[in-house]
Amino acid sequence: MPIPVSALLGSPRRLMVAIVMFVALDLTVLLINLWIADQVARDAVAINLAGRQRMLSQQTTKALLLATTGKGNPDAARQEFSEAFGLFRRTLGAFADGGETQGGDGTPLQLERVDGEGARVVGAARRLIAPLERIASPARPQIPDAGEIAFAADYMVRHNREILDLMNTLTSVLEQESVHRTQQLRAIQTGAFVLALANFLLIVFGMLGKYRSVEADSRRWREMARHDPLTGIANRKAFVEAAEGILSRANIDAQPGTLLMLDLDGFKPINDSFGHLAGDQILISLADSFETTARATDIVARVGGDEFVMLCPTLHGDRDIALFCERIIATVVALPGGDFPGCRLGISIGVACYPDNGYDLNHLLALADQAMYTAKGAGGNRWHSA
Repeated sequence: MPIPVSALLGSPRRLMVAIVMFVALDLTVLLINLWIADQVARDAVAINLAGRQRMLSQQTTKALLLATTGKGNPDAARQEFSEAFGLFRRTLGAFADGGETQGGDGTPLQLERVDGEGARVVGAARRLIAPLERIASPARPQIPDAGEIAFAADYMVRHNREILDLMNTLTSVLEQESVHRTQQLRAIQTGAFVLALANFLLIVFGMLGKYRSVEADSRRWREMARHDPLTGIANRKAFVEAAEGILSRANIDAQPGTLLMLDLDGFKPINDSFGHLAGDQILISLADSFETTARATDIVARVGGDEFVMLCPTLHGDRDIALFCERIIATVVALPGGDFPGCRLGISIGVACYPDNGYDLNHLLALADQAMYTAKGAGGNRWHSA
């Protein structure tokens, strides 16, 4: 039965008991959170590795086919087969018996032994690849010869679909088991949290209402100060704050990325001829399209009338940047309502990359802006790199 607030406030002893109970329950929730986080992390590793098995199977088959056709470097293809198949087999063993395998970055990862349906799937996969183990045995010093490679290529081509199906099943089983375990832990966590919350409400009830309205207003004004009022996406202030943090971390970790400055072509004639409402609708549609085109880690902001900026962490390489910019251009060209009598909407994109152009945000913005004007001077509806 809950203790009345008046009784708590009128009795220091009862208040102290409630505080102690709250701290104890709060610590319990914290420990359960750590438990859940650890279990979720373990499950995520297992699920990711199960998914990687599909890639390794395809990599093994591809390397074998390259080695048999003689395209490229056959010795390198044979070596790739040995490494990919070895990692595939080693990971299956870790699933089957529990133990260590290797992550994508070469770090050792520990897996727990799978049970039930997962054990059946792993066992079937191990039996299926058994004929290839002699060829790619780690105890064998020499690289497989042409006859062995031909046999292995034929075997993998015939059984690759079956292996992929087994690995898909293993991934699904691990996901289902992870969800089930997490639900059980969440139920325990919820019970402890409800008890802690009840004590918390007993202690602070009466103090929350006084500040609730002020805090709500404060949060609303902070959000408004960081969002463009027309499009709803981030404004310059929010972009600068987020971008400086990302660039700072990228500088420490030596991570690459790209900054794009985007300026519409032909927007002013549309705005002048068809009115500001039409122009505003174009800007709103463009903002939505840019956010849809952007990746989950990208930041999209409106920094001027018809100017937008994107910060794209980890986007690097001429080919990837070109594909991304072309996708943006295609999005603008295909925008509903983008064509108006006598006017056509386009976009010019300036590109600045880090670390090639440094990690200073102002410098990157200046370079991207200059590159954007170069693209616009070349006729627009294109991109140019600083």
